[in-house]
Amino acid sequence: MYEWLIIGGGVHATTIGLQLRYLGLPVEQLALVDSHEKLMGNFKMQTSRLSMPYLRSPLVHHCHPEPFDLKKFAKHHQYAQAMIGQYQRPRLDMFFDHTEQWIETYSLEDTHIQQDAIDIEQKDNHWEVTLENGQLLQARHVVLAMGTHRTPNVPDMYAEQPDVQHIHQKEIDIHTHASHVIGSGISAAHLVIKLLGEERSEPIHLWVKKQLEVFDFDADPGWLGPKNMRGFQCEKDLAKRAEINCNERHKGSMPKEMYMKLMHAQEAGNLIIHETPITKVAHHKIYTEHESVDYDGIYLATGFKMDLMQQPLIQSIIQRKDAQMVSGYPVLTTSLEWVDNLYVSGMLADLELGPFARNIMGGRMAAQRIGEVFVKEQAALKKAM
Repeated sequence: MYEWLIIGGGVHATTIGLQLRYLGLPVEQLALVDSHEKLMGNFKMQTSRLSMPYLRSPLVHHCHPEPFDLKKFAKHHQYAQAMIGQYQRPRLDMFFDHTEQWIETYSLEDTHIQQDAIDIEQKDNHWEVTLENGQLLQARHVVLAMGTHRTPNVPDMYAEQPDVQHIHQKEIDIHTHASHVIGSGISAAHLVIKLLGEERSEPIHLWVKKQLEVFDFDADPGWLGPKNMRGFQCEKDLAKRAEINCNERHKGSMPKEMYMKLMHAQEAGNLIIHETPITKVAHHKIYTEHESVDYDGIYLATGFKMDLMQQPLIQSIIQRKDAQMVSGYPVLTTSLEWVDNLYVSGMLADLELGPFARNIMGGRMAAQRIGEVFVKEQAALKKAM
């Protein structure tokens, strides 16, 4: 039986796993269940497809428990242009190198079980997790940290059209010639900048439903500390917390330097930005209310479906009488405990962690709180001996 079992293998799961190992949890008492070949594999694939040079998050947001560890790592290994901008946003390859170093140091990959968890059931004093291959795992504590980036959002009008690919679908044909990008957020911007860097005779087309929005982060930086979070945590009406999260997140936005690159490309005639809703896609044409444009290929950068709560494993918990929900989100303790010894991070922790719950910082906050649970339990065990 494992002491701690984490369902997930991305940034949050890795951050929580490293925190527990850092605090002294033996490697044989920990399991991370994720279907990808390597921990962080999905995030690495998604960012590499976009040729993302720097993270959007600041330098102190990474997977190691010590906030300045990535800065020390950058200095020690003498990375050129290790960070950019006012908030010291780190190079993506450096972020991955740093994470992989600590995964190796704490033997975290040895805890990785490459499977999907499909069901969970509470027994007398532990949880039993069913894997896709039928294997059963037992653990005293379980953390749900599987993230929301699972199912690419493909709007219906594109579903059956030729030469249309979602940038985050599992398999992508890199030989498809595509000069049209659909989307208005940071992924669309990264993709356009990548395509602009290729030798092309024709301009790139970016299709957006709204004006491009410019923000440094996914929410105001005030939500990263007590300035805004104190009031959020004093708000007892959890439905209002959900409303705050929705209103404060800058969905489909990008940092200023990326916006400026797009504007310069537009001025140079290398980029055409269509601020017009698309009404139909058919016969290799994109239709709006006033025009039709032939396309060679289309890349969708339309995000992911918010289907985490519909997953069978989550549904099996929701059906429990003690699994409380408000506005579609779990009601948690301050330790991020949903029901006895079942903890969460990411979107599932929205009502407790606020607008940055789903970001790298949200993973750090979750790891800190779950780490405190581990420390308290270890202290209680020592006292009882």
